[in-house]
Amino acid sequence: MNAQTTGSIAADQVLTVEEGVKLKRSLSGRKDGPEWHWMGNFGDPVAAVTVANQPPACPAGRVVFTVNGNLVPAWMFF
Repeated sequence: MNAQTTGSIAADQVLTVEEGVKLKRSLSGRKDGPEWHWMGNFGDPVAAVTVANQPPACPAGRVVFTVNGNLVPAWMFF
């Protein structure tokens, strides 16, 4: 994960689906090839999955998230 892109997302920031989709679109245009991106925290797993399924879609193995209390931290590979 040497080419991680974190942008300006704070480790404790909770993103909405709309914010996550906007972030994913902005990051997907700035790459030479797929790389891991810190996508922030979401309020529930459904929000994280919704963002992962937006273009460019992150198929199985290209999304890492876990439930941490009331946060769902997410990394996506696109």
